Amino acid sequence: MYPNEGEFVIGTVQSLFKQGAFITLDEYPGKKGMLHLSEISLKWVRNIRDYVKEGQKVVLLVLRVNPERGHIDLSLRRVNDAQRKQKLQDVKQEQRAKKIFEIIATELKEKPQTIAEKISEELAKEYVSSYKGLEAISIDKNNADKLEIPDKWKTKLIEIAAKSIKPPYVEVTGYVELRSYEPDGVESIKQAVAIISKTAGEAELNVSYISAPIYRVHVRAKDYKTAEKTLQNSTQAGIELIQKQHGTGEFHRELKKQ
Repeated sequence: MYPNEGEFVIGTVQSLFKQGAFITLDEYPGKKGMLHLSEISLKWVRNIRDYVKEGQKVVLLVLRVNPERGHIDLSLRRVNDAQRKQKLQDVKQEQRAKKIFEIIATELKEKPQTIAEKISEELAKEYVSSYKGLEAISIDKNNADKLEIPDKWKTKLIEIAAKSIKPPYVEVTGYVELRSYEPDGVESIKQAVAIISKTAGEAELNVSYISAPIYRVHVRAKDYKTAEKTLQNSTQAGIELIQKQHGTGEFHRELKKQ
């Protein structure tokens, strides 16, 4: 099996020569590619060892593949930092998914390969990777109902995914101005802040003082829809309360320059 052109791969530098390096592809056993000197850096390469060394792990872009000749041309200079980090994260996540499958197989007393292949096949129908599928199940166990696997597998999958994966969260921030000119205005503002803090619902919400009369409202939730709704509802509740007590309130997405 060969990688596809345009694919990002992880390789180990096997050997260096005057015009480049030979790289073994970690995800494709038995396959080796060539990294030409011109594809190592955007800068002029005086000494190849300043950029790569034998045994080093690198993220590369597959430029060309010729299965008939067994040639794979690679590039290091065409991989930016964000792409490198994403590839490393993807590999790490798939390793975690593999480990979870092994745990499931052990507890069900099934063959690890059988469990991994079947569950991965089912997850691939709905998600971009096995890990993303496991992540979705850890957030909502009903997502496991989409998988055509034995019920006992499904039950164990839900259990292990919930234990092994911390659901991803998104964060949003807004700012609210609370003013009161009444004799007990300070108390009114405290009550408005308290109301904002209590209107969290399924999300985590934190209100912090910036400078009079501005408060920062930070929301952490499982998705943007929930986070934005929580931010809107909480700040609106505080504004309505301060208005009822003859004060004023205003929401801002970004902190206003003073």
